[in-house]
Amino acid sequence: MAEDLLGTGREVFFCRRPGRGVGVRRSLVSINDLTNEEVEAVFVGADEMASLLRRGGPLDLCRGKILCTLFYEPSTRTRLSFESAMHRLGGAVLSTENARVSSSAAKGETIRDSVRVVQHYADLLVMRHYLDGSTRVAAECARIPVISGGDGTHEHPTQTLCDLYTMRKEKGKVQGLHVALCGDLRYGRTVHSLAYGLARFGARITCVAPPGFQLPAHVRERLLREYGCRIREFSRLDEAIAGEASAPRRRSGDGLYQDLIEQFDVLYLTRVQKERLPRGEGPALAAESFRLSRALLRKAQEDALVLHPLPRVNELDYDVDEDKRAGYFRQASYGVAVRMALTALFLGVVRSGGFAPGPRPRLSVRSVRVRGVRCINDRCVSLSEPDVRPRFVPAAEAGGLRCAYCEVEVRPPTRGRGELFR
Repeated sequence: MAEDLLGTGREVFFCRRPGRGVGVRRSLVSINDLTNEEVEAVFVGADEMASLLRRGGPLDLCRGKILCTLFYEPSTRTRLSFESAMHRLGGAVLSTENARVSSSAAKGETIRDSVRVVQHYADLLVMRHYLDGSTRVAAECARIPVISGGDGTHEHPTQTLCDLYTMRKEKGKVQGLHVALCGDLRYGRTVHSLAYGLARFGARITCVAPPGFQLPAHVRERLLREYGCRIREFSRLDEAIAGEASAPRRRSGDGLYQDLIEQFDVLYLTRVQKERLPRGEGPALAAESFRLSRALLRKAQEDALVLHPLPRVNELDYDVDEDKRAGYFRQASYGVAVRMALTALFLGVVRSGGFAPGPRPRLSVRSVRVRGVRCINDRCVSLSEPDVRPRFVPAAEAGGLRCAYCEVEVRPPTRGRGELFR
């Protein structure tokens, strides 16, 4: 019989699994690896984990379990919150914070070889890497669950879970919210995952990005085709656009469009990802000069919510911190409870009626190789790792192909060329 972790006597949705757990092999590379019901299960679990933490009692759900954080890129919030989560669950942690130079990757070891070794040292792997689709490669070859801590410009699913959870906590819901995604939407992996999550839960999305930093075409098209989500897009933060694109424009001295700011329930800002900009590309400094000030925030709704995955550069003034609508530090604090729930679920030490045991078909990518076709994304892991060959899955569009790793869509081969083979 399941134990009531909170001691409330009520029916518990998220409860302890007896014994050492079922050892299910689930991996989380994209937010789309979880159903809406499973996302809700994580949120319920996070609520209960937060309640347990407030009670201050020791937790031993993961006693005897080991989490490995294998990070090839810098991280503060993601790595430390996962490690904090595991410690609070009674488990142990192995940490590599700069694997690009401090692990055998510096000697030329591939992702697959590294993961095949690390899986013998831990029960759960959280990985961050600079190549798009790299965590999918890790998930395919590992015998333990793999959770993505962000891979290149692809996705950051656990950040999206924290973002959606924050909206749920602060606004009471996600469905029907009008969310503005502002900043570097091209290279910002957090907004790629978040856009899918918002669309799936019925939020409205407006995108604001300077030229060259707009939401990638494959993300925008997928939002429309698979989720029926039409987004509004604006090229500059100082454009004031109401209604049709041909409507008169007014400039705001504060830099943000004023006709729209009153409509937003959530303002989600991101920094320019300087580390991902190709050499000589783009108006990076111009993009970073678009900032949200406290003076401008006064024009927003009284109950608006300002979020940011952090770190910030200069797109968000420090004086906004004093406004009650600034939710980004609370957003970061929720990460521990969310990642405690994720860790417990993926290790199989708890169960939830909304979380399916065992790997979902989505995780075992049924992909094919296409002779003569390679991914068009020069950041894709399939173009950089010598033991990873380009593979594709059918895209929503008839005859279309989507990279099985980075999910960028490619044009199908021309008639008479391009042979599919396993």
